[in-house]
Amino acid sequence: MDLNHDFYRLPVHFDSARLAAEVARFSEDDWRPHPQGFEGNSALLLISAHGSLDDDGLLGPQKPTPLLQRCPYLKQVLASFETVLGRTRLMRLAPNADAKAHMDASYYWHQRVRIHVPIQTHPDISFHTGDSSVHMEAGDCWIFNTWKMHTVKNSTDQTRIHLVADSVGSGAFWDLIENSVTVPPGSDSISTKSRRFIGYRENAKPVIETEAVNFPLVMSPWEQQSLLTPIIQDLQSQAGSNTEIFPVLEKILLRFRRQWHNIWALHGDGPAGWTAYKNALEHLQSALTPFKGSMYLHNGMEATGMIRQAVIVPALNLEIPPKPKRAGVGAPEQTTRSQQASAQTEPPVPPAKAVPVDKQPAKTQPFDRPVIIVSAPRSGSSFLFETLSRSPGFFTIGGESHGVFESIPKLQPANRIFESNRLTVQDADAETCDTIRRSFYQKLRNASGAKPPRNRPVRLLEKTPKNALRIPFLNTVFPDALFVYLYRNPAESISSIKEAWDSQRFITYKNVPGWPRKDWSLLLTPGWRELADAGDFEIALQQWQVSNRQIMQDLADIPDERWIAISYAELLEDTSASMARLSLFAGVSWEGSLQDPLPLSRHTVSAPESDKWRKNEKEITPLLAATSDIATQAQAMISVTRTRKYPERLKQDISTDPKRSPMRSSHTSSLTKMLHDMKFSLLVTTYQAGKLILVRQSNGKLNTHFSIFKKPMGLAVNQQKLALGTNNAVEFFVNMPDAGNKDSAATGNDARFMKRLEQVTGNIDIHEMGWGKNDLWLINTRFSCLCTLDLNNNFVPRWQPSFITALAPEDRCHLNGLCLIDGQPKYVTALGQSDQAQGWRSKRANGGIIIDIESNQLVASGLSMPHSPRWYQEQLWVLESGKGSLARVNIKTGEIDTVAELPGFTRGLSFVGHYAFVGLSEVRETAAFGSIPITEKAAERTCGVWVVDIRNGKTAGFLRFEGDIREIFAVEALPGITFPDLIQAQDEAINSAFALPQHSPKSESPNQKPGSDK
Repeated sequence: MDLNHDFYRLPVHFDSARLAAEVARFSEDDWRPHPQGFEGNSALLLISAHGSLDDDGLLGPQKPTPLLQRCPYLKQVLASFETVLGRTRLMRLAPNADAKAHMDASYYWHQRVRIHVPIQTHPDISFHTGDSSVHMEAGDCWIFNTWKMHTVKNSTDQTRIHLVADSVGSGAFWDLIENSVTVPPGSDSISTKSRRFIGYRENAKPVIETEAVNFPLVMSPWEQQSLLTPIIQDLQSQAGSNTEIFPVLEKILLRFRRQWHNIWALHGDGPAGWTAYKNALEHLQSALTPFKGSMYLHNGMEATGMIRQAVIVPALNLEIPPKPKRAGVGAPEQTTRSQQASAQTEPPVPPAKAVPVDKQPAKTQPFDRPVIIVSAPRSGSSFLFETLSRSPGFFTIGGESHGVFESIPKLQPANRIFESNRLTVQDADAETCDTIRRSFYQKLRNASGAKPPRNRPVRLLEKTPKNALRIPFLNTVFPDALFVYLYRNPAESISSIKEAWDSQRFITYKNVPGWPRKDWSLLLTPGWRELADAGDFEIALQQWQVSNRQIMQDLADIPDERWIAISYAELLEDTSASMARLSLFAGVSWEGSLQDPLPLSRHTVSAPESDKWRKNEKEITPLLAATSDIATQAQAMISVTRTRKYPERLKQDISTDPKRSPMRSSHTSSLTKMLHDMKFSLLVTTYQAGKLILVRQSNGKLNTHFSIFKKPMGLAVNQQKLALGTNNAVEFFVNMPDAGNKDSAATGNDARFMKRLEQVTGNIDIHEMGWGKNDLWLINTRFSCLCTLDLNNNFVPRWQPSFITALAPEDRCHLNGLCLIDGQPKYVTALGQSDQAQGWRSKRANGGIIIDIESNQLVASGLSMPHSPRWYQEQLWVLESGKGSLARVNIKTGEIDTVAELPGFTRGLSFVGHYAFVGLSEVRETAAFGSIPITEKAAERTCGVWVVDIRNGKTAGFLRFEGDIREIFAVEALPGITFPDLIQAQDEAINSAFALPQHSPKSESPNQKPGSDK
């Protein structure tokens, strides 16, 4: 509800210790995770729809749950409000968790206040709403303005629990509010006005009244008007530059209201009008589409989203049983419910014409490999951007994109408690991504000032210093983006950052709460509050350090071919060569003629001078020791990318050119001969390229067939079935060689794995999988466990290493490899013996282990990134990926016997006869692959499948990928099948492929088991 003040502390106080004692009696099984999956947020239902413990919804009569009946004092507290209560919960926030910034925009909360009674809290936990923040003390009672963006962050090591109840409020309750202490906007001061203590009363029998009606069957025209009028008034005051658009929207809404009232006058909320109401809502939804992202209310909510939440979604609730209607004079006899539901009425007249076509946003934004410059502030990115933008192939918005991102309320730092400018994948929901792409597309112009051509892909060039903290977010918005990392040495950067602060030209946020200088310049870095007492140069150092460190960490998760690093010094020294190199990387022609001397960037504060930083040498020199590690790593990245071979991007359709195809490969004839003579094929996954590869031979020629999947990793296959672990699911295929295959001789397929099921697991980072006797077993790396599947759960944990103490999505030890013996899981590999989130990373070079599942004991330790344990010829085999080797393991002593060292990061292993088929990856020199033995070797690394003769360790053949495929995960041999095919759900062939039981139903009764005797 939109209230006059941000916070109200009601004049009552409760016994928080007694409340906490009642809450402590609940078990962990009584708590439910947050409906949107917000980490660290959970709830316990006290009053819910129909009193159910399984319904967290708002529609339907709200009734006490069995859990509330166990809490005598909680019931007294709720009854003391003397008002009808809606959904009521205990809301729990784990240590170091936060409630994501949001506003309550739906219909339900337009008319309800939200009551908070803190039960367990900490003085350092603050609730933020709008411009105000308060600490809600345990036992107090609060309501707040839910119409504004609000959030709470628990940065302590204690759990926070609040009693939270929704209510429309009775007269008595609003009297309480009238006597509340209020907190004005922008303030955190609270009056010490006394409060009435309401303690526990023995033998009291409190009466709690709960909502019986909360949503209309059909929204009345008068309620609709009461909801739309303030929205229209708000938009009118906020219209600003949208003076052309707002009147059109207002006209559409007015016409909708009149049409709705017309239907109401004819049918009321009776079934005869339902189809007409439904049509009216659909017409309104369609008419609002062109306005999406063009107007916002004063609370920052996007206008069409608010209209949808307030009026469209709740307007028609046919699941609510209709009330019996008395027939009017001359009215026909009441029809049955099924007849009512199917009653036909004339559709309403379409709404008024929407925004003219030339004013509408593009329906699609066909971006092709946007190029995004990332750097620490004051690193020369403006100069690089302005120079690159001369290419006729690039389109830009003409400058920095602060407005594109921060026009979206959820991305505004003020609505995120000024945490920082950091944005991650979690911030990139579909609506936000679409809004950003639309905003960019509308503003794009090339060097000549021309707009992008319609219906053709465009090359975006983007540069904004805050993007240093947004790479995961940008990679989600633009999945094929290319990143240019521009590095400038610390002395020059720190001096220039200090100069920028002094100039007052780069203020990004004014009156920042908690910042003694009030105004903040340049990007807002995580940890900025710790700089309150720091000097100017220390602030500049922190901005340089955080930016560069975050860029390097985030680029480590981007495929190598999609990023390049370059130094500012190199850019200035030989600009032409640098431009040529960057143009080749980006796949654009660059035809600029460089002027001499070079033009100054628009953001230049003072004219460039050689060693200009030395005027601050006394202050900067002591700080340089803290920059050495970052500087060394950045120089290494620059050196690596200087010699890296990038895909040739200028050719428009390289897929038609085998010599330049991104999926091209080369192989030895010996591999083809093996596949033929030994009668098998290979299946290979590459999550980096998003492909499952069928490696097979026909008529003496090797064939590689590619099927597209989202992050394919773990693979379990035999002659009858195949399972593939993908980004958030396991996909199941069944071998149906004859189903729908009318000409098997022509296709040559001796196996056709056809899609049958897909079970969603969520993003659990599935690694290796294997078919057991009764189950599919899979390594759940994110939750550090071995698990199976069932239809009622995302996964079923079956085993964890003994040193793992919790089932948490934290990838504590990077459990990855699985070995089954006789259909039973026997051995697993992990990259480190850690019980901390991501704790394995510090031990990756030599902390790898092999564990015996039955005994939960270590078989071997001290390995370098072990993967793919396998039991073959009565021996345990493993890949030491960090060394690029294939090895045997003595299971009695734990000794490792290296059989072969190979030219790549070894991962994925299968055996046929005397040969091991080993997957090789090129790997990166940073992040998870940095500081391991193989990356310290000077030798070239490759990607493909290597064949090793296990009798002597010699290479017997290989398949090398030479295009965009850089990493391999799984390699599985398929004995007895020489030319398999894979049929996905979208393939046309699946429409005519049927497998049926071999009995006929004609002679059997429906109750008889198929195939049984009569």
